[in-house]
Amino acid sequence: MSEELTQAHVLVADDAPTVRQSIRMTLAQSGINRADAASSIGETRRRLRNSDYDVVLCDYHFGEGMNGQELLEELRHSGELPLYTIWIMITAEASYEKVVAVAEIGPDDYLIKPFTSKQLTQRLSLAWSRKRFLKPIYDKINDGDTLGAIEVAKSLVPKAAGFSNDLMRLLSSLLLEAGKLDEAAKLFEEILKQRVVPWAKLGLAKTLSRQGKKTQAENTLQAAIVEHAQYVDAYEELASMYMAEGRLNEAMAVFEKCLSLTPNNVGRLQKAGNLANMLGDSSKAKQFLERAVTCGGNSSLLSGETVLQLALAARRENNSSDADKYLRMVREIAKREDNTSNRIIDLLASAVYEGKPQLLEQIETYMADPEFVLEIAVSFIMTADIVCPATIEGEQASGATAPYKWLLHIAQRFITTKHISGMLESSANMRPVWQQFIQQAGSEINELNNEGVQLMLKSQFAEAIEKLLPTAQTTFNQRLMLSSTHAIIKYLRSENTVEKKERDALLNQAYHFLSRLEGLIDAGTYHSLNQELQSMITQAKVI
Repeated sequence: MSEELTQAHVLVADDAPTVRQSIRMTLAQSGINRADAASSIGETRRRLRNSDYDVVLCDYHFGEGMNGQELLEELRHSGELPLYTIWIMITAEASYEKVVAVAEIGPDDYLIKPFTSKQLTQRLSLAWSRKRFLKPIYDKINDGDTLGAIEVAKSLVPKAAGFSNDLMRLLSSLLLEAGKLDEAAKLFEEILKQRVVPWAKLGLAKTLSRQGKKTQAENTLQAAIVEHAQYVDAYEELASMYMAEGRLNEAMAVFEKCLSLTPNNVGRLQKAGNLANMLGDSSKAKQFLERAVTCGGNSSLLSGETVLQLALAARRENNSSDADKYLRMVREIAKREDNTSNRIIDLLASAVYEGKPQLLEQIETYMADPEFVLEIAVSFIMTADIVCPATIEGEQASGATAPYKWLLHIAQRFITTKHISGMLESSANMRPVWQQFIQQAGSEINELNNEGVQLMLKSQFAEAIEKLLPTAQTTFNQRLMLSSTHAIIKYLRSENTVEKKERDALLNQAYHFLSRLEGLIDAGTYHSLNQELQSMITQAKVI
């Protein structure tokens, strides 16, 4: 064992005191004496937030609730586990090999109990060497320099030796992240020619999806699932694809399969709960979201929006005890980080807790912000329904005054499908005047978009821009921004006499819209538009 490794700071995470003590003694026999211990998932999270560890030795089973594999996935997704940190899973189950074989985010190694000091030393030494070999790439990634990381990775290929698989996996994922899709697809295909590995199939499917090859991407994911029935990340990617295409019931079925395999994954539980709400199944949504809160504990992946939804549902059911418990939890989560989303959530929770509708006025200034997302909009309407004065029979809806000005903004911004309109309408509970107002506002936006699309089909691109752009700029409606971007690109491609000032202004506007649409629209559509727009921007040299 290297002298450097003997100085490593290690965290031993296991719920059994005797096991923790035994592993620490084994480490000491190997020359490693800087070892802390954690007895639960929650304590493991806290220690990792408060200290830097070179190595984590984590038990797979922690009794009821989240297991070590689910914790590892959570910490990698949240970015709380440094790339340099070695994670070794310890388990008494030989069947864990099947789990880790199809894990998109797997540990650096695993050990089956009982193990000797020599076995631990060998595994640690190998993992340490691998991390040190990849360190120059990690340095670039941590600096936010994806292209630099790709160059470093390519330079290390001739020296990879026993770490070739790890290097190819990292390089292919970086190529995909950087949008170098042709190069990424070629590398994934080369890897799959040598041997079938689940992560390469998933990577290829993601690449195909971003290239707009939807059928091929779906077929690749389906094949990955058939070959590896426990490959939950392939299921989740398939569910995301279905959601982007509006195939919500199919997406729900896939999420339920995911959760049958990993029932305590906080991120997936929240996604499934939000999707169930979109489908109008409040009972299923509540079941998923309550499970997310139970498993989430002090997880950074547990969203304040999730807990707020449960608080509002409890208040509607006149369950004051649960409502107050969840509202207090929301406010605690909102204090973790000062950002727009947390400020909005805190104001919503305060409005319900204190019964003050005037607090909603403070949220109005945030309604155009990208962080004012659909889930928050739903919670806003539910909050307004709870705290605003009762609707009076014969009340006239006016978009100039509260609460109708808020409902107007939300409907204009978010309604793109009947599903979303129905979800916003149902958030208004038993207020028919609100529901009709939301539906009408959404219908007007969709009619406007359809008129713009019809103009584009007639190649009347300037007229389409004139029709769509003003409302897209004020509402930030997803469909209007997308249609406006299409219209701008088509207009500038078809007209050679556009003055530079107008061309620059339109390209800047399209660039701004597309920046807001990233992650909200189909990945293939985004990539295609972004490539075309970047080409035009380079030619015009405006950004």
